[in-house]
Amino acid sequence: MAVGERQKTWTWSYTFLGVIMGLLLPAVATMLELALGQRQLTLSNVMWAQSRLSVLWLMDLSPLILGLLGRAVGRQQDAAVLLNYELERRIHQVSEANRALATEMTHRAELEEQLRHSQKLEAVGQLAGGIAHDFNNLLTAIMGYSELLLDELGPRDSKREYANEIHKAGGRAASLVHQLLGFSRKQMIAPRVVDLNAALADSRRLLERVIGEDVRLDLIKSEYPVHTLIDPVQVDQVLVNLVVNARDAMPDGGTVTLRAAWVTLAEADCDFNPEAKPGEYCLLEVSDTGVGMDESTLEKIFEPFFTTKDKAKGTGLGLATTYGIVKQNGGFIDVMSHLGDGATFRIYLPLRDACEQKAVRNVRRAAKGGRECVLLVEDEEVVRALASKALRDRGYEVLEAEHAEDAEAIWTKRKNDVDLLVTDVIMPGLDGKRLAEQLRGDRSELRVLFMSGYDCALLSRHDVFEDETEFLPKPFTVDGFAKKVRRVLDAGSVIPLQVPVPVEDGVTMAQGH
Repeated sequence: MAVGERQKTWTWSYTFLGVIMGLLLPAVATMLELALGQRQLTLSNVMWAQSRLSVLWLMDLSPLILGLLGRAVGRQQDAAVLLNYELERRIHQVSEANRALATEMTHRAELEEQLRHSQKLEAVGQLAGGIAHDFNNLLTAIMGYSELLLDELGPRDSKREYANEIHKAGGRAASLVHQLLGFSRKQMIAPRVVDLNAALADSRRLLERVIGEDVRLDLIKSEYPVHTLIDPVQVDQVLVNLVVNARDAMPDGGTVTLRAAWVTLAEADCDFNPEAKPGEYCLLEVSDTGVGMDESTLEKIFEPFFTTKDKAKGTGLGLATTYGIVKQNGGFIDVMSHLGDGATFRIYLPLRDACEQKAVRNVRRAAKGGRECVLLVEDEEVVRALASKALRDRGYEVLEAEHAEDAEAIWTKRKNDVDLLVTDVIMPGLDGKRLAEQLRGDRSELRVLFMSGYDCALLSRHDVFEDETEFLPKPFTVDGFAKKVRRVLDAGSVIPLQVPVPVEDGVTMAQGH
């Protein structure tokens, strides 16, 4: 009922009642006079009664008087009803506003928590990126010189075990730095279109060795091909991290299920995760029948260095790395778990067309040595000495320079002899990219190999990856460095940039958990 109708309801009701009472009042007075005079109801007696009522003329006005009185009373009643209605409406508005405020505060608290989480990841990521350069230079020396020592020690030498442990420790440390850069989305990658069905099948044997005999591994492939753009090494890293976590959550054995699927998310399907957006996705799902997680654990699982395992069993970087890899490739993660009911990790990656994969030229596997002249520019003395020895031991002539100014002086005297420029990217003064451009100004056919221990975000600001070029990230092994140099020298033309740490280049990156 409208407000105007509510306001008139009692007014008209009381007015009508007053008029009716006003009409009945003269008749009631006449009947009362007849009763008091003990007279019968006849016309003459009625006229007699009316002649005795001196104020009867006033009663003739009673319909008007009582109608107006009723109207006044009705208006007061309507005012009270309207006031009550308005009060109820305002109370309802306040309640709705309170509910909206509570919802907004909850949403704001969630956003603030996400912001704090992102800031925490970014802070550790900046720290990781800052220490990566110095760490990787040191690890290059540790791994390189331990490799040289292994080559010199005989297979039965008692010291060989010590050198081997040093080399393995360097590899584990390199893996730790790689994971730190991984969750902060700053590690070097070489993405290509990957079929998740094939990736699961290829990883099965490795994963079965990881989980042990008391855990069953089930694979559920998609009915349709599911292609996404990602570094295949990152797929393996994600699978190993999640499967290892699943194994540790099932101390008495159980089942780990890996599933690939093609899913389409509509707008209404994205409420489960604030990072979800409508579109087509490749779904990679890893579920287990383990002990599960409570709410407090679920809130922290992607934080770096958070772990529920013993210190000897985990670094707390496995899931943080997984989170960083997924974000780096344009996806998001959804986790479902309850205590005693296992856990399910659903990774959504953008769906890509298999035809997007560009063909990569086959490069002939190169020999380990050569007679060419290499101009080596490296400001870190220990890395420069290692790289120089690795090349000289394989027959190359090496011209060493600490920075770009020294390299330019050497180039002035020997530019016709130099076959390859191997340079660090970020150095005091002129950086490696600008140095290469200057030298190529004299000889455009000069081949160049860049190397660096910095993360790819910083290197991108130095335009290292703008053109097709060759790059070797630190830390690298002696054998890997020599193979890379030989590969660049043997290439008929400059070949596409390969920024990951490939096995064929001799870089040992153990999967860390």
